[in-house]
Amino acid sequence: MSHFEIQKVIKRYAKAYSDLQHWQDNHPAIPGGDQKTGSIGEYYAYLYLLYSYPDAELIYGSHSEKGWDIELNDGITKTRIQVKTVSQFSKTRTISPVHKGWDALFLMYLNRELYPIGFWVIEDCEIFGEQEKLTSKKCPIPEKINTGSKNIPFGDNLIGALRQAIASFNQDGKV
Repeated sequence: MSHFEIQKVIKRYAKAYSDLQHWQDNHPAIPGGDQKTGSIGEYYAYLYLLYSYPDAELIYGSHSEKGWDIELNDGITKTRIQVKTVSQFSKTRTISPVHKGWDALFLMYLNRELYPIGFWVIEDCEIFGEQEKLTSKKCPIPEKINTGSKNIPFGDNLIGALRQAIASFNQDGKV
């Protein structure tokens, strides 16, 4: 690949980055931030929650909030969700630090088109033990569940439910 080709790719990437930033600045369903993979994962989590709890209020936490990303208020209870996203571009599949403060942990695994192929919901806060945060944990490869960190109870890959939620917000209803 020539330097000219590399520069063309950089320009296309900058355009896509700018387009995504526009939506982050102008649509409440996708949070701000320059960690785009994380913002994309939070967007998919938001759609899942919006689909699953259509009458609930969803609020994104601030950037300084480490324990949760989305708060779901159904009028009776408030549930705080932390979202962690890993993509196939990651050679190590290392999850960014997981902090205490959530009621549910959503873990997304995105393919190279940044579309979910893995989705796990963890509700067991006992995974922390005496620690305040978990570091250096690995996301499973969706088709090889035993590849994730052993002390995280990933459970079933709920990708079908997530894709159904995403499809419900597409104009044509297709994934």
